[in-house]
Amino acid sequence: MKTRLICFFVLLILCTSTMSLSAENIQRNENITIISENDTARLEVLSNDLLRYIDNDNSLVGSSSGPGPGYYDTSEYFIGSVAVGVIFLESNGSIDPNTENWNATETTNVQNQINQAMTWWSNQNPHAGISYVLDVHTAVPTSYEPIIHPSAMTNPMYEKLWVSEAMAYLGYGSGDWMKRTRDYVNGLRTAKGTDWAFTVFIVDSSNDADGCFSDGYFAYAYLGGPYIVMTYDNNGWGISRMNQVMAHETGHMFWATDEYDGITEFSGYLNAADVEGSGCLMDTNALVLSSGTKLQIGWRDTDGDTILDIIDTDPETVLTPYPQNPTPNQILTYTGFATEVPYPNNNPQPGNAGNDVTINRIILVVYRIDNGTWNAAIPSDGFFDSPVENYTFTTPPLPHGPHLIEAFAINSVWNTDSTPAYDNIIIDNPPTLPTIWGPTNGKINQLYMYNCSSTDIDGDPIFYWFEWGDGTNTGWLGPLPPGAVMQASHAWSAKGTYTVTVKAKDIFDMESPWATLSVTIPKQIAFENNAFRYFLQSHPLVSQFLSLFMGRMLTTFGSHR
Repeated sequence: MKTRLICFFVLLILCTSTMSLSAENIQRNENITIISENDTARLEVLSNDLLRYIDNDNSLVGSSSGPGPGYYDTSEYFIGSVAVGVIFLESNGSIDPNTENWNATETTNVQNQINQAMTWWSNQNPHAGISYVLDVHTAVPTSYEPIIHPSAMTNPMYEKLWVSEAMAYLGYGSGDWMKRTRDYVNGLRTAKGTDWAFTVFIVDSSNDADGCFSDGYFAYAYLGGPYIVMTYDNNGWGISRMNQVMAHETGHMFWATDEYDGITEFSGYLNAADVEGSGCLMDTNALVLSSGTKLQIGWRDTDGDTILDIIDTDPETVLTPYPQNPTPNQILTYTGFATEVPYPNNNPQPGNAGNDVTINRIILVVYRIDNGTWNAAIPSDGFFDSPVENYTFTTPPLPHGPHLIEAFAINSVWNTDSTPAYDNIIIDNPPTLPTIWGPTNGKINQLYMYNCSSTDIDGDPIFYWFEWGDGTNTGWLGPLPPGAVMQASHAWSAKGTYTVTVKAKDIFDMESPWATLSVTIPKQIAFENNAFRYFLQSHPLVSQFLSLFMGRMLTTFGSHR
């Protein structure tokens, strides 16, 4: 059986006319092979140099703290800046025999090749604004000699061990191997101030016969990050062409799929298809990009304005309305916030967190008063440098009357909020407390006239509102010029002491306090004898005389109280 397998592998090598990143002793016909799965995650093989890690913890995948990239969004599209961690693994002989040792020439060669690859990427599209920085760690110790074991393409057990040890050495020792790597990548991004980050584990293979892991693989990546694995020799590619291998695997970091497997795959933020058999980078490692790869990594400019679609978005501006409107305050302090609105993430890959994220930042918020000159607002934290920014500004003294306050944000691609936030504010003082005068006592159902007057410091016309104390009111009367007398009459239908109140307001609805006047209405004498009532109804002259007589008595009685 072993002899038959060896013959098959030898025949396979001889029949292969071009080198690819595939293992030369294993071929797969399946599109996807699951090589590891548990309750929290699944690891799949997508092609001969591509793995896909799917986190099954729904509470983690898809989580994001805002419009900027979150914990799981470390390489969503290849636009902007990226930090690349370069980890040189060095076995210490504590478990496996130490068969490989890095030297200064080798580590320099690797760094040069990685720099060539990243520089090539940065030159492919000036509108993508790609820049990079390396974070190099040499002689990172591990108890294992990685090259003598299988790769994660067939058995992830050993990779999990040496990755976990390497990350713990760098200070990231919590969780499994994937979490530790994500922690490092996020820490790297923060430390370097970049938009994205990923890492490359370099396995020494200079003493190995074929420069491959024990299962025949030599370079592979996890789709969408967070890391790449490469051997020093890269099988037949050798160290002199590591830049091509690195460029290919970097494409995978930003969701580009392989174009050599004969299967059209959709991937990336724009949900684009690759171009099978393109003869380009993701097919043969040739340093040229297919149209499919460009779209998968996010390079599309629909309107031709040199700003790629994913970052060609407008910010939104919110201006908090002034809390008192109208207000007597002439100097107003406003607050608000501006936020980036990400382009929708259409990535169909199940390993994708699915967050809509932007690398744009708010760089300025401006405001103006009554269509005047635009002025810069002040960032609340001292700097405009984030996808969400709070801001404030204080107006100069504003004159009496209505004013329009507007504000809008500008982002890092110089797009603006096309619909500025605004507040219509009125600077106004209320009328003074009205003066009210009129009768303070009277009779039931008798109509009495009341007068009031107020002034206004701004000279605004004034309205008045009377409350009669019996549940009725006049509604707003007027307006009249300041100081003019407003009159209103009322009759009460029942005995009692009533509080007449009146307030004033100007044409901007600024209201005065209530002024009050107490009015007493006595009770009429009631005749309840039905016979006497019948007599009065039958003798109207007598009824009129008694009414006149009783009215005079009540008036005389009231004047002597």
